[in-house]
Amino acid sequence: MFHNRSGVTGYTTQIFDEPGGEAEGLGYETRLKSSAPKPNTDAPPASEELSRATLTKQEIARAVYSACPRISRRQSKELIDAVLEEIVSALVAGDDVKLRGFGNFAVCQKRERPGRNPKTGVMAPITARRVVTFRGSEKLKAEVGGE
Repeated sequence: MFHNRSGVTGYTTQIFDEPGGEAEGLGYETRLKSSAPKPNTDAPPASEELSRATLTKQEIARAVYSACPRISRRQSKELIDAVLEEIVSALVAGDDVKLRGFGNFAVCQKRERPGRNPKTGVMAPITARRVVTFRGSEKLKAEVGGE
């Protein structure tokens, strides 16, 4: 336990890569746990809230908030925003994004090709463009497929 200059009392804790995993690097990172208000523990588990067909960013932030009781709702939203921003910036730069156990995002260049307006039947070229593709990992495919 310690007191900082502003009088906040807190303690340090280890931050691990995964629950039950080893500490990262030679030393482990520590972070301040202040006596800030604790999150609402009366909130229903995230899995009960995710019964709709579309999972939203807000619902992911809510799930992070439920799983990590020491962070606030605002911090969980900022965490999700930061992760997604990092993924987008890597894709914009043309880099691939690999999330082990989940899948890979890649940017592919499509060339121009002929197309047709389905309503009028008029031929029109489809311009060259960059598209994002996603390929799910074997683990994800097995979970979704129910294997």
